[in-house]
Amino acid sequence: MNDMTTIQELETVNAWSFPVTTSDLYAVKDGLHRCDVPPSMARCIMRTDTNEVLGVHGSKYKAILHDDVVNSVFDAVKQSGISKDYDYKVELFDNGAKLRGTIDFNDLVVEPQVGDTIRFQVLFYNSYDGSWAFQQQARGLRLWCLNGCTHSDTLANTWAKHTTNVNIEGSAAKIQAGLDAFFNTKDQYKAWMSTHVSDDMAEQFFKHAMCRIQNKTSTFKWNERQLDQLMSCWNSDSQSLGKNKWALYNACTYWATHTSESRSPANTRRLRENQLSKVFKKSNWEVV
Repeated sequence: MNDMTTIQELETVNAWSFPVTTSDLYAVKDGLHRCDVPPSMARCIMRTDTNEVLGVHGSKYKAILHDDVVNSVFDAVKQSGISKDYDYKVELFDNGAKLRGTIDFNDLVVEPQVGDTIRFQVLFYNSYDGSWAFQQQARGLRLWCLNGCTHSDTLANTWAKHTTNVNIEGSAAKIQAGLDAFFNTKDQYKAWMSTHVSDDMAEQFFKHAMCRIQNKTSTFKWNERQLDQLMSCWNSDSQSLGKNKWALYNACTYWATHTSESRSPANTRRLRENQLSKVFKKSNWEVV
């Protein structure tokens, strides 16, 4: 079963609040002999309403419940007082092992150019299988095609291992800080619109920053398939937005958030967004 088999929205009566428990493990030899796994070595997280194992972890692992994550994020939004006009959605993947949520603020927008609107958004993640830590981040959601704009700012990022508790007060403060940073990016977006980028510059940027394959030789190598995908995004965005850094930025974010062709769309999207975040932080992601 792939990770897109279950999508639930908040209106469906807390689909994410199913019961889980931490259970001991055992091994079976030759189909007959049972050998208990010491709890000090590993335990599992089980969904008790379906008796499905959602993840196997070490002894120090402490599950952060999906329900606590959702409640803490919305409590943080309420405490921040930034807006009451928002839409929201929670998605579950892999039988509930992973959770991804979004809150879109309808009245918190910037418009770098007429008709090109970016809305403030808060995302949050959690998992029981260990693949995703609890994470909350603020970013801009570009409304041209509803692909997310991955912010280079980390002011609004909360990340917690599953051996800690979620800090609601700290999350609220970071949401407010993220909003401040969001409004401050309007001038940055405008500057990108006036920065010329040729087709060759875009291709070289993708090769070096997005598609480079690390190897132990002196030969520079890149992922041709990924380069082709990114150049396709660039050709589309540069036609509508002009040959500039703003179009290059949106080509990157479109590629990162459109992952339906992947075997694991949710995982691929998160990996790509993390890659972009690192690229955008590096030397102001200069195009050479």
